[in-house]
Amino acid sequence: MRPKLTKSARYKCLEFLKKNSYELYLSYCGVEDCDPSHSYGPISRTEFLLHYVIKGKGVFNADGKSYHLSEHDAFLIYPDETTYYQADETEPWSYIWVGFNGIKAENALTNASFSKENRVNQFYNKENLIAIVNKMLNASKLTYANDLKREGYLYLFLSALVQEKYDIKSKEADIYDYPYQIYVDHALEFIKHNYEKNIKVNDIAQYIGINRSYLTTIFKKTINTSPQEYLVKYRLEKACSLLKTTDLPIGVIASRVGYDNPLTFSKVFKNFYEVSPTVFRTQQQEPIYSNKKE
Repeated sequence: MRPKLTKSARYKCLEFLKKNSYELYLSYCGVEDCDPSHSYGPISRTEFLLHYVIKGKGVFNADGKSYHLSEHDAFLIYPDETTYYQADETEPWSYIWVGFNGIKAENALTNASFSKENRVNQFYNKENLIAIVNKMLNASKLTYANDLKREGYLYLFLSALVQEKYDIKSKEADIYDYPYQIYVDHALEFIKHNYEKNIKVNDIAQYIGINRSYLTTIFKKTINTSPQEYLVKYRLEKACSLLKTTDLPIGVIASRVGYDNPLTFSKVFKNFYEVSPTVFRTQQQEPIYSNKKE
């Protein structure tokens, strides 16, 4: 069955969408300005269904509980459960909805703070959520490009919910999702491709999306050194290679390993190797590391 788009002045719905992914797929979506006391259900569905209230009021019944909802509230319906919801008789709600499923669906909802015990959440990025659903609705034609668009918009919709909750939590405490090694690997890769620039440890932390203190902690726990020490050592090893294999001036080598000032480079080099870059080039030997730290 091909996708079906239904339009009217107060209602727009895209349904009968083909499942193109087992990870996460859109089943249907829509937007509606409800009439006073308009109701839906009792009914059950085979997928997750998330409504987001744009304006007005209504009530949502699930698991024997009633939730009185208004603007910015989102309510979640789980697969294979019977629910009922109704618009207020004096201030009927308008809402958007997204029906979806897949093996990633529940994890995404959990990260957006939804659960069977927590069916209702507030989200304040209303205009963004509406815009994403409208893009889903506009991608209604049966083409492969539109299949990809709709799937992409579903990811954007869920990521917007997750991001808002993370932003709120991050004001209370820094929250990092991945094991230490993942962040360290990203940091090492960033250093590898940017050491020749005048980058600082703060730049590395900002690129990864964590604070400097946390980056330092996980570096020491993972590779037994600080990011600053690692960055300096990495640059100086590159400098040693250039000193051995080229006749480039010291100032040029300094700039090629991230030091704008040749004097600073020479000072750091001598602190680590106990000889100046010039002497090292003359000796043509493997450096002996000093116990001093820059």
